[in-house]
Amino acid sequence: MTRLFGVTCNEPERLPCALHSARAALTADTAPHGWGLGFYQGGEVLLQRHPKPAGRVDFHGVLTSLKAEYAIGHVREAGFPAKLENTQPFRFRQWVFAHSGALADSDLLRGSLSSAIPDFLCRNIRGGTDSELIFHLVLSYLHDAGRIDDSGLPAAEAGRALADAVRAVQRFAAQAGAAPPGLDLVLTNGRILLAVRSGRPMWWRRTNGLADCAPCREQARRPVAHEHLRAILVVGDPAVIEPGLGWEELPDGTLLQVTRDLQVSAASLARAS
Repeated sequence: MTRLFGVTCNEPERLPCALHSARAALTADTAPHGWGLGFYQGGEVLLQRHPKPAGRVDFHGVLTSLKAEYAIGHVREAGFPAKLENTQPFRFRQWVFAHSGALADSDLLRGSLSSAIPDFLCRNIRGGTDSELIFHLVLSYLHDAGRIDDSGLPAAEAGRALADAVRAVQRFAAQAGAAPPGLDLVLTNGRILLAVRSGRPMWWRRTNGLADCAPCREQARRPVAHEHLRAILVVGDPAVIEPGLGWEELPDGTLLQVTRDLQVSAASLARAS
């Protein structure tokens, strides 16, 4: 089951083309506690969140009807009550975020997390999930750096805030004597894309031009090339990773950064500071 993914594409109208060969990894057989999608169109941030239990969730099919520059999707398996305010992705201004994983003994950690978040951000918290607290902890680091509203924020600087937040959660867990938390995260502001693998599976792949686009060929009844199409897809907890399609497993404890021009870099969380 796919519980988490993030994607960016340089030709939004051809996002379905870029994702076509990865569609098996973008399907969840069930969504017991709902699912959600955050995406950017023409600079606008839009959310589709469905807190009720659902059958098969086909993110590729949903994205086929959109022209999204960036998108983050999430499926909930269990945990907090299935309410809209507990359904990911979460949004604050231009930022969209999703988290896969769980915090052991979360009641012990909520006080530490809340105390590290400024009041004006705490007032934005609507639900009861650990994931929303972690998101606002990331935002607090961006705020401390004076970059929370900076649309031109470099991926490396946003990555430092994300890494700092992950390390803070890990530190709080250690201080509480809790098990290491699962902290696979995806974050975007519609101009950069960031992902962290910590404690759960995560894979990524690059599309760098298509010599023959299968869905366009079927429609046009002739080969169709998209030479300049580029996309980066990150998937957490995939049900299927098909070999030979360019998938790379992200090492545990890694921060992945994707710049506006789709340049990709990966670094150890321990060194991302």
